[in-house]
Amino acid sequence: MASTQVLREPGSVSRPRAPQSGPLTRRLELLWELVRRDVRARYHGSVLGIGWTLLNPLVFMLVYAVVFGDIIGIKGPSGKSYAVFILSGLLPWTFFSQALVMAASSIIANAGVIRKVAFPWMLLTVSTVIAALVNFLISLILLVPFMLLAKQSVGPPLLAIPGLILVSFGLALGLGLMLAAASVYFRDLQYIINLATMVWFYLTPVIWPLAHYQSFFSRGQVGFLAHIVVYANPMTWITVSFQDVFLFNRWPQHWHGLLYSTVLAVALIWAGLRVFRRLRRRFAEEI
Repeated sequence: MASTQVLREPGSVSRPRAPQSGPLTRRLELLWELVRRDVRARYHGSVLGIGWTLLNPLVFMLVYAVVFGDIIGIKGPSGKSYAVFILSGLLPWTFFSQALVMAASSIIANAGVIRKVAFPWMLLTVSTVIAALVNFLISLILLVPFMLLAKQSVGPPLLAIPGLILVSFGLALGLGLMLAAASVYFRDLQYIINLATMVWFYLTPVIWPLAHYQSFFSRGQVGFLAHIVVYANPMTWITVSFQDVFLFNRWPQHWHGLLYSTVLAVALIWAGLRVFRRLRRRFAEEI
């Protein structure tokens, strides 16, 4: 870990300052340890421990299969499995929303460490997003055999999944960095994020197909506003792309939307880095 650097201000308590740079290998080692800590802390004290990272998504999928498939008998688009339809959209959305919520509190939750130790504080936020990504990856891996049990086809379009994951990660990381830094100065932001993600969920084609939203768009001014919001939502194109691959066994069809989400992810990462670096100067004093 980088050596401690101290800011000395007249009449104030000496506090550490995050180093601007350091050996890349040391930073990667620290990031790895932080990710391990975040994953383990989630199930600390439980009997199964980290085994819950496998059991949670497995039970989650089985419940959806039984409830929507066997009990309710709802069919997805084109008569496909509704359980596969909703899971293929819900898994990326769950990763995205959890990553934002966890990232927003990543600096405040580690206030004790920040006050005492000098290291790249940005890694605290990055590690929380990666920890959420680990759970997401496990869920996606479990979804493939689940699809086979539901008699869904699996083919070459699965090769598009790494790219979709990367764009999802970029969106979550960029927004997460900005939210983490802003939450230090505006504590209510964490609660606002929880409410915002609930509303955002219904503006993303997870429980309804995109065609359902498109039919609503013709309903006057409200429909026009919904059209703008849904199409400007980057998670719309991530979600429908996952549904294309997992539900229809085809390559993502909405390339224009996917390109928009990709460009936005890059822009958000750039903005997130700038915002975090500008606001971090007073983290130790504010928390």
